[in-house]
Order: sequence, then structure tokens, then C-alpha cells
Amino acid sequence: MHTLTTLVERSYYRWIIVAGLWLAHTINYLNFSTLGVLAPFFKEDLHLTSAQIGFFVSAVSIGSCIAVLPIGLAADMMGVRIILSLSILGMGVIWAFLSSISSYGWAIALLVLFGLTFGGVPPMASKSIAAWFPPIGRATAMGLKQTGVNFGSILAGALLPFLALNYSWRTGFLIVGIVEVACAGLVFGMIQDPPGGSRQAQGGFNWKEVLALGASRNTMILAPVSFCFFACQWCFTAYLTLYCTRDLHHSAVQAGFYFAMAYLVGAFARILWSLASDYFLKGRRMGVLLLIAWMELISLLVLSLASFLPFLSKVLLVSILLFGASGLGFNALFLTIVAETTRKESIALSTSIAIFFGSMGGLVCPPFFGYLIDLTGMFFYSWMFLALLTATILVLLYVLGALRRGKAV
Repeated sequence: MHTLTTLVERSYYRWIIVAGLWLAHTINYLNFSTLGVLAPFFKEDLHLTSAQIGFFVSAVSIGSCIAVLPIGLAADMMGVRIILSLSILGMGVIWAFLSSISSYGWAIALLVLFGLTFGGVPPMASKSIAAWFPPIGRATAMGLKQTGVNFGSILAGALLPFLALNYSWRTGFLIVGIVEVACAGLVFGMIQDPPGGSRQAQGGFNWKEVLALGASRNTMILAPVSFCFFACQWCFTAYLTLYCTRDLHHSAVQAGFYFAMAYLVGAFARILWSLASDYFLKGRRMGVLLLIAWMELISLLVLSLASFLPFLSKVLLVSILLFGASGLGFNALFLTIVAETTRKESIALSTSIAIFFGSMGGLVCPPFFGYLIDLTGMFFYSWMFLALLTATILVLLYVLGALRRGKAV
């Protein structure tokens, strides 16, 4: 009887965990999306080039790359609750300080510090989902908590242009920071670690296993896939509103609407892709990820041509929404695949490796994206660069699928 009661309580509590992780992701990407949504405002105020806007994203990536593996190890060793709450508290404090910056150098320094807290959220969240949920239903839970990414970006796209136009972009940064400091305590109250779920409870850490994980076939293929997927997502997030306002001459409010709609579609897509792989395909996930990559490639090709082929501007919103469903909707399914390729005790570390390479994509590619704009005066080559990255994803996924079929034979 006691065991049955424990199972019922645990089943119920899983969804409180999902709600807490959803809030953490909402906070994470409300912050990150602020950089793209408010770019037209602080670009003018701080006299920045397009490449310098890209270096803002790179600064976040530098901090994330430094911190993500240690945070993954800490989460595997000690659990998620305390580290996740402190990460959110740190994000809020740093974002409040960003509202008072007066120079490009200080902005870069603070964004590197922000990245130290930003990058640890996905591996900690993936570890919690894998620990609390069985295989069937895991991707769905992952998709639900990942919609926080989209909801945070929707809030950014819908509210921040209004605040910037009626007050200032600094007010937008300050309000976001204050709200996040308050949310840190809320997340601490909602999140719990499963009994015996950490390496500390299971007797320590095996460094040979860590090295074997990093050198495994799955990691060698999924790491560059992560690099390309996240590079496309971060470039899109950083530059969409600038593209719409500068090249296509839309208002900042309309560009913010497009931004918000892309993330809204991405939120629904994360759930739908996860449901399809869990319940319709019985855990077969690779075919769905391939479909996502093809959709992303098509959307990027349309975006690349829309600025100088007028008839394509009529389907601009369609292409943005298509990217939302793919380039902003891949995360939950991809992170589920990563989590399922390793042992439960190493999920946070395995996810951290994937996020590390994804952060490297965010470090390298947004400045290069912006440099191509400054060099050519147009977005065509920048969008085509992302299309090339997406084509690379397709090749790698087909290779991984062939290797798995060969092993099965």
C-alpha cells in the first residue's frame, strides 16, 4: 500500500517538476531573446555594427561554453534543485545590471557572466525529466518544458518593443531582471531531486566513463549536429528583427510580432514532434528529426531570397513560421535523443556536451552572420550560410541512421 501511494504521489509530482522546469526555460530565453528583440534600439544608442550585435550572442556563448560541462558534472553529482535556482538568481541580477551599461566593453563582460548561468539550464532540466519520467512519455514531458523557451521568446517579442518605444530599452532589461530574481525562489520551491538520483548517492564519479562518453560514436555525430542546429537558432533569434526592419522595412512592432509568432509555432511544434515520436512512432525519433531539418532548410532558402525577390515577401511570414516549427522546435526531440544515448547517471553530462557544442555554434556563427551583412550590405549570404549548416545536419543524421541500421543488421 505504501509503495502504491509513493508511485501515485511521484506520478503526480512529475508534472510539478515539468512546471518548474518550464518556468526556468521561460526565464532563460526571455533573457536571451531580449538581445535580438531590442537590437534595433541599443544598436543605435550604443553606435554598434551588425557584427558587434553578433558578438553579444558570442559573449553569452563564451560563458556558456566555460560553465556548461562543470554544471553538468555538478548536477550529476549533487542534484539539480540548488544549482538551477542559483543560476536563475544570477541571471536576474546580471540582467538588471545590463540596464545601466554605457559602453560596448561592459556589455560584453556582463554577457559573458550571464552565459555562465545561462548554459546550465538545459542539461539540468534534461536530467530531471529523464529521472522522473519513463521512456514512453519522456519526449512529451521534454517538449512541454521546452515550450518555456518559446514562451519566454514570445513575451520578449510581444512586450519588449512596447516598453522600448514608450520608455527605453534599459527599462526592458531592468524589468526582466527584477522578475527573474523573484522567480528564483519560486523555482527552488517547485523543483525536487529524485531519491538516489545523483552520483553522490550512487558512490562517486568515473572519469573513464566521461572520456568514453566524449569519444563515443553518437557523441561524435550528435555534437556537430548540435553545433549547426543551435547556430541557426541563435542567429535567427539575434537578427530576425533587424532583417525585418532594415531589409524589409517593417516597423519594430511588426518585426516583434513576427518574432513572437515564430516562437509560438515553435512551442506547439515541440509538443507535436514529441507526441509523434512517443505515441505514434513508439519511441522512433530519428525520422522526425530528419523532417525537421528539411523544413528548416526550406525556410532558410526562402528567407535568403525574400529581400531581393519581391514576390517571396508575400510568403515571408510562412517561411518564418516554418523556421519556428523546425529551427525553434527541434530542441526537445534532439535533447531526448541525446539523453537516451547514455546511462541515466550521465544524462546531465551527456546533455552538457551537446549544449557545449551548441554554445560553440552560438559563439562562432552570429558574429560571422553579422560580418557577412556588413561586408555585403545584404542578408542573402548570411541566410545561405545557415542553409549550408542545415544541409550539414541532414548529412550527419543520414550517416548516423545508416550506422545504426548497420549495427542492427
